[in-house]
Amino acid sequence: MTPHTTAADAHVPAGLNLPASWYVAFPAGQLAKRPRALKLFGEPLVAWRDGTGRPVVMPRHCPHMGASLADGTVVDGNLRCPFHHWRFDRSGTCVDLPGTARIPSKARLRPYPTVERYGYVWAWYGSEEPLFPLPEMPSLDEDRPGHRRFRLADSTGATVRRILENTYDPDHLVALHGLQVAGPCGLRMLTDQQQTRDHGPPIDPEAWLGAELTWPGYTGKLGAVTRLLGTNADEFVLRVDGWPAGQRISYWADGVPQYRLLLATTPIAPNRTIQHITAAVLTTGRRWRDLRHYLANRLEITFASHQDLPVFNTMEPGDRHGIYLERDRGVLRFRKHYQQWVDRVADHA
Repeated sequence: MTPHTTAADAHVPAGLNLPASWYVAFPAGQLAKRPRALKLFGEPLVAWRDGTGRPVVMPRHCPHMGASLADGTVVDGNLRCPFHHWRFDRSGTCVDLPGTARIPSKARLRPYPTVERYGYVWAWYGSEEPLFPLPEMPSLDEDRPGHRRFRLADSTGATVRRILENTYDPDHLVALHGLQVAGPCGLRMLTDQQQTRDHGPPIDPEAWLGAELTWPGYTGKLGAVTRLLGTNADEFVLRVDGWPAGQRISYWADGVPQYRLLLATTPIAPNRTIQHITAAVLTTGRRWRDLRHYLANRLEITFASHQDLPVFNTMEPGDRHGIYLERDRGVLRFRKHYQQWVDRVADHA
């Protein structure tokens, strides 16, 4: 199949509406020397590290008798089945079959392309080879100075699309998160990646979608608290540039950058998705000011993400469409972009 095979013609796990894209398979620290079982893309998979330490993600069950390779061991850089000791290399090819020199041509498993970066193991879904490289976010590199980082991971009852389209919905900032602001929220779609160049190198143009959300300073009790913390401003700006299954985000107050954030997803099964957030809060070298700034932003990000969870966990299942308003144009633009990449899903069978 070509990269433009439609979802209707391709093999898609039941109940999933996933675009061809990069997804977080799991936090990298969860994979040591032993294989681990995981469920991803609605499929039972196994993750392991080869002789060089590189991660491999592939179907869990041995093509011989169906034993779980997650119960196997890594021997000489290959994954050995616990049942009959067939060994598979990182390409999924059986390279050793005890007792015989002839290895059946079908004794192979198709691995998912993987990258280890920013504390995660990422897996490509949707075609045999990635259609674009994993977007870079230099501020999340552990050895990069000027940032203090933290992570969140929440299991949700929502789809990937539901989680990601939330960023393009300015009205929910006021309605759900209760922002008391001095005027209306705004949204404009971005057309030039130079507007988000501080996030990192440009994302593949076909995969990229950007937007800018703005809102005025906080008022009421929220305004009083944020003024006390020194985090209020006349104007706040949230810039997002994303790929079909993730987003790079930056947050600005009166033109001063506050933090950069990665929003990524792990699709486990229909209506079961893990939302991953990694934030890099900017520092200035002034210890107590930086600590206050870090704690205030961490509290705000954590509180806002947890406010989303009850909605995610109780909304109607699936990627339904509803009644739209003119102010939903950001969500609609994202849904169109997302579905274009769903239609690129190639056959994994």
